[in-house]
Amino acid sequence: MSRRRKSKRSEQTPDRRDSKVAGNSSSQSETGWNWILLVGLLFVAVGVGYWILRDQSNQTAEQIQLESKADAGNRTQSSIKTVSAITQDPLPVLATDIVLKEQELSENQLDPGQDGWETEVVAEEVKHLLTRLAGRLGNHDVEPLTPSEIAEGITVGRLRPQNLAEVYRDGGENGAIAVLRAAESSEGGTTAEGYEALTRAIEELAEPFAEATDVHVHFKVIRVSGSEQVTETTAYFEADAKTPTGSLQQRATWICQWQRSPEGALQLASIDSKDFEEVVERGPWLVDCTKAMMEKNRSFQEQLAYGLNHWLLRLGRVHGIHVFARNGMSLGDVNGDGRDDVYVCQPGGLPNRLFIQQDDGTVLDRSKESGVDWLDHTSSALVVDLDNDGDQDMVAATSAGLLVMENDGSGKFRLRSTLATRDIDTQSFSAADFDNDGDLDLYVCIEFARPGSLHSEAEVAFVYHDANDGAANVLFRNDIEAGGKWEFADVTKEVGLDADNRRHSLACAWEDYDNDGDQDLYVANDYGQNCLYRNDEGKFKNIALEANVVDSASGMSVSWGDYNHDGWMDLYVANMFSSAGNRITRQEQFKSGKDDELKKIYSRFAKGNTLLQNDGQGVFREVSSETGVEMARWAWSSVFADINNDAWDDLLVANGYITTDDTGDL
Repeated sequence: MSRRRKSKRSEQTPDRRDSKVAGNSSSQSETGWNWILLVGLLFVAVGVGYWILRDQSNQTAEQIQLESKADAGNRTQSSIKTVSAITQDPLPVLATDIVLKEQELSENQLDPGQDGWETEVVAEEVKHLLTRLAGRLGNHDVEPLTPSEIAEGITVGRLRPQNLAEVYRDGGENGAIAVLRAAESSEGGTTAEGYEALTRAIEELAEPFAEATDVHVHFKVIRVSGSEQVTETTAYFEADAKTPTGSLQQRATWICQWQRSPEGALQLASIDSKDFEEVVERGPWLVDCTKAMMEKNRSFQEQLAYGLNHWLLRLGRVHGIHVFARNGMSLGDVNGDGRDDVYVCQPGGLPNRLFIQQDDGTVLDRSKESGVDWLDHTSSALVVDLDNDGDQDMVAATSAGLLVMENDGSGKFRLRSTLATRDIDTQSFSAADFDNDGDLDLYVCIEFARPGSLHSEAEVAFVYHDANDGAANVLFRNDIEAGGKWEFADVTKEVGLDADNRRHSLACAWEDYDNDGDQDLYVANDYGQNCLYRNDEGKFKNIALEANVVDSASGMSVSWGDYNHDGWMDLYVANMFSSAGNRITRQEQFKSGKDDELKKIYSRFAKGNTLLQNDGQGVFREVSSETGVEMARWAWSSVFADINNDAWDDLLVANGYITTDDTGDL
């Protein structure tokens, strides 16, 4: 048996149990003076150290200035120059040789030019040049493109069409919002040549922004192709601003050609715009009323008003909070007063919140009184009537299990059942009466499998574009008896939903897509294929491939709606849009040696969201691009909803990623 060896210090130090606790007054006095002397020496050491460090940092700053002047283009010196700015602080950050080498190595690793990805280098250059070109829109103090950055004989199309037609208005003559697009007569408009033509095109684009403030201009380069001397790029352009009467937004796709000057610099050789759209908002259309509705609640002021980063620094991970926490919410009338209330799920260590809507539209926190203020990490919840007694019960997916709560009719809940799953990474669930027996059943989506729960090497292997190593989803049949036990049976295998059931599921939605009288199920999966389970008298079969709804991507959410009013329910799936992914997956060196089909799958991962139109014959056709609903950024939740009461389903998409102090992440 091995033993931990004592240190030399511990061997030489006498056992404290043998020391004298009591001593004479002179020894106590001597000890006191020793402590005073020690503290004094510490203060002196800290002071001397500070002045030495300050001198060093001042010298470093002087050296940096000299070195940066000598070689402004050197990456290492650029890193040092950044550090020199920091050294103006009273407590400077010192850049040692080791730190500088690590910074240089990190920059080189992140530099696509070091890995042979010249197209990515071009994409960064193009984004910078286009941002400068469009700086005129906001009257920004941005250096415009100089004649040396414009190719001689440049051809310029209209960046803002001469003739715009109103394609949508909401609110009558002085409607709150109007959408303008290019009239048919201005499609494929004339082009002009020369630097002056480019200047005019930018001035025409900027004209609506003449009185605007808070102008933001963004570009996302999504294609780079061509040779070293002539390159073509495709970029999404977006500009938005506040105006004296409301707000203004422009969107378009810019196609540019670039050539290299004799010195190797990029020069803009041609520019044109397509799919131009201008949205003018006069007065408020959608208004953020969060604070007005919730500010009376202490829980809003002290808990919900702070973001996840705030709580990550104050709560230990042992509670279940982490940086990738995903928490949903649910609406429902819990107290039967005819007004929807809202239940907000929270990360572990923070209490969930139930807000009851009042007559004036504000909400009051009744979490504790209702018995639903759990501290367990809660990913999602449903407010639905499970026992058919006319009031809304609740199901919450927590780290402790699926909690099923009975509502007493007044908005107070008691736990009636806890449903266990083999895997615990529950993401979402949906309720529907799949067997037409008159009560609601529950389908639960779970993403990652518990370590050790997979049984074969084939299951364990992770394939990014076609993963089958996720957790197993569960269908719970509702077996609640009137006045009796609240029981639910796991019937996943019995009804055929165990097929293709380890695909990292994030969301699901029930709908009778084939109009045969029973509820079918679509499941959106991360890392590859989605599933459409057709319901045939309570038995399910995955027919996603034959129905053309596989949609291999990073499925985040799903919503059904008859967007074209043909009587058949269509399908919208939220995925990820990535400008870098759109560029890289189309380059020859991406996954060289792999077949083209695989590359197409990876390109699809980056393309964005998918709208699938139901043809009424059991097959769907993708119409994402032609309907303009593909690029919704890094999308998470999505839903069809008629937000302006015109009888047509609109689409709302929640998007973004982890928000930190650096807002340049997406």
